[in-house]
Amino acid sequence: RLMVQDVKKAYFYAEATRKVYVELPDEDREAGEEDMCGVLRKSLYGTRDATFNWAGAYTKVLVEDLGIEKGLTSPCCFFHRARCIRVVVHGDDFVSEGTKEELLWFDRELGAKFQIKTEILGPDPGEVPELRVLNRVIKWNANGVSWEADPRHAEIIIEQLGLSEGSVK
Repeated sequence: RLMVQDVKKAYFYAEATRKVYVELPDEDREAGEEDMCGVLRKSLYGTRDATFNWAGAYTKVLVEDLGIEKGLTSPCCFFHRARCIRVVVHGDDFVSEGTKEELLWFDRELGAKFQIKTEILGPDPGEVPELRVLNRVIKWNANGVSWEADPRHAEIIIEQLGLSEGSVK
């Protein structure tokens, strides 16, 4: 089976690793605090080190807490040898491959650490026949699994070639 998990508010799980000062929103200021700012204790979307800190946070959970090995060729690829689960992480999305039983274990364990939304591709009740990963469409069908490129890429190419009106420039 193939499972996709989206971690909600992922960067907020990562501790800030350096002092980053932010301007406080008006609703968080009291009278006399107009010139005050805040120091981040957690990572914040849009800051330079948020992605780095989040990668460290999920890697620690996967490797130290769950016993999953980090890949040698990519820091975003992981493998759980005993459970035969393969995991690829892109931003806050985890894409995993393994048996349904092992994927459900991984979902419970990851869900204990982070707030996640999970979909499992497959024909059984509670599974979905189609899902999206990075805007790529993955479908379960009688012959197996099909994987389509991002449909927007085709639209962009058609427009750039001047074929959107059915003629070549």
